[in-house]
Amino acid sequence: MITVLGDVLSNAVKFLSASMLAVMVRVMLSVYSQNDVLLSMMKSLVGDGVDLEPAKQAFESAKGDFAAKFTAAVQARFAQMVVPELFIDVPEHPEELRKADLEALVRPAADGFLRSYPTKDELLEQADRIRWRQERRPSWIPRLRLDQYGEPVPEPRTDSLDAEALPERPLVVSALAELGDVTVLLPASYPERPELAMMPGGIGEWEMALCTLLGVTSERGPATTVQIDAEANEALIPDGMRWWAVEPAKSLPAVQDPGVASELLATSTSLGGLLVTDNTPQDYETLAVALESAWDWRFGARWLLDGWDPSIDVRTLATARAAIAGWAGEGQSGLIVYVYGGTLHGTEGLIGVPGPLHSYLLCVSRSADGTDAVETVRRVILACPGENWCHRDGCPDADFPEAAELLASIVTTGDVAGVADQDGGWAGETYQQLYGTGGADHYSDSVLDCLEAELSVAGWVELERSTWEGGLEESLLRRGEYCLNASYDPITRQLRLADGKSQLDGMLDMLADDGALTGDDEYVTVDTSEHVVERWGTDVLSAAEDHLRGRIQDLPQLSAPVQGALLGLHPHAGGTLNAPESTVLAKEQLIVLTRAVGLLSDK
Repeated sequence: MITVLGDVLSNAVKFLSASMLAVMVRVMLSVYSQNDVLLSMMKSLVGDGVDLEPAKQAFESAKGDFAAKFTAAVQARFAQMVVPELFIDVPEHPEELRKADLEALVRPAADGFLRSYPTKDELLEQADRIRWRQERRPSWIPRLRLDQYGEPVPEPRTDSLDAEALPERPLVVSALAELGDVTVLLPASYPERPELAMMPGGIGEWEMALCTLLGVTSERGPATTVQIDAEANEALIPDGMRWWAVEPAKSLPAVQDPGVASELLATSTSLGGLLVTDNTPQDYETLAVALESAWDWRFGARWLLDGWDPSIDVRTLATARAAIAGWAGEGQSGLIVYVYGGTLHGTEGLIGVPGPLHSYLLCVSRSADGTDAVETVRRVILACPGENWCHRDGCPDADFPEAAELLASIVTTGDVAGVADQDGGWAGETYQQLYGTGGADHYSDSVLDCLEAELSVAGWVELERSTWEGGLEESLLRRGEYCLNASYDPITRQLRLADGKSQLDGMLDMLADDGALTGDDEYVTVDTSEHVVERWGTDVLSAAEDHLRGRIQDLPQLSAPVQGALLGLHPHAGGTLNAPESTVLAKEQLIVLTRAVGLLSDK
């Protein structure tokens, strides 16, 4: 892809350069010198040794038509080359400044020549020219400001081309040892912010790793095409099975090639240290439940594999894509992966399977108590490239016809997602908000809203709701003599349930600071005057009084906190319920977790 992009830039930069320099070079330079200038520019942009990865990423992630993508790529390349410029704060009325102060302001950033003893009018003209220049500079050009000593210092950049400004931070996940460590990117959070960490090897880590390996990320949407390394894919075939003459195999780790990752997921006998079952009646039953209760499928980039069929020595072109969703139904929940595609064969024409790649369903089920422990890994192979190419010498045949209709709808939905993802208008914006990282809808329910709605039916009442800087949400609820503390971390998408009795101590401190507690050290009571009730509410004051009298008991089923991931939310978004069915999916998972610890039972 980088080579192709380099060719595109090479061909287009001539026209780009010519449009910028045509008048100047025709007047000042000979034909030969003019061409030398253009060739020099092309070498600087796309010559040997140039790092085109930022341009490639910008091209692939930009929305809109070719012009928009090409502009983003050129901009990213220029951003690597431009020199920081000094910016100054030009006042709204520079004429009100003394001449000496005005000269001290504009001289460091003078536009063109500024003589040694300028008039004030010349300085005002400079101020206007500098303001005009600064207003028209794109944000990706780095800026300098003057410190208190008159020395230039870099200004923090906020555009997307600044790697430090990207709203993501790395986390190494080792949940899938068979595929190697995976560095996933979590949304950034404040340094001092408390965080609910994911269970090592748990299904929350599985979701992050699978999305990263298969290309369901914020960087590459379904409109993106990723070239799969054909040699790395072939290197997965054991040496004894490759009967054709080949050079030494060139392997790649799974994290560097989605084709390698997918093939390992399709053929490994174990994943995450658990035995993978293939094409058994129980697999079909579980996968049927998962497909029926999967919501808000998210699609990765399109893979392109330019390969060959060694049996008759003809070229093949395969395309494939991965779709991932969370599922929850019949008291179970987990993740489901569907990899599908097609092939253009040199002699057989178009084929509805992805050639040398497997098409398959992979279903990961979590523990029945709703926590993050992975319980089973089931797989159904829908298409195998055959014993001469399959990395395990062929796969068992699938007998799963009831899935055909559901799978067909996923494929057609993926086609629409690819078109919407590249749209630069309302469709692209809507798709990103619903299924990507486009931000939260202010009218959408929060995870704790859904939790409290379910708990309220069983008699739980909210006492307090708070949000930490950085997004961690907490809710304190009461039912009878028990209190419950619920926390949700939108960064890791973890929900934690714990005994809330200790939270009442903090509430008593706040009431004391507010003057709502009366009496002496030996006997403290709660002020129930009208203005205090209006300020704090009867539920909070009643809980405080009961806590003072020792009537609040420990919640026995939560002597140790329980925690689980909310699956099916975009791993690089804000952990909110934006997608159309995200509330339904979250509700089903919350019911399983809260019922398992007895929070939905009768009082």
